[in-house]
Amino acid sequence: MGVQEEIFEEFFRKLSEDEAVPTSIIEELRKLLENGEISQESIFEIVKRVYKDVSND
Repeated sequence: MGVQEEIFEEFFRKLSEDEAVPTSIIEELRKLLENGEISQESIFEIVKRVYKDVSND
């Protein structure tokens, strides 16, 4: 495993431990990473969309 992969795995592990972070955000972020589409803008859009969906429920 390369350094970048280790960093992301640690990042996702820490997010998973934080009860304030919805699982759907973590899943969407993992998809972005797998597809090579991760950027500041894409991360922001996921967070914004998930919290908008939660507030609509």
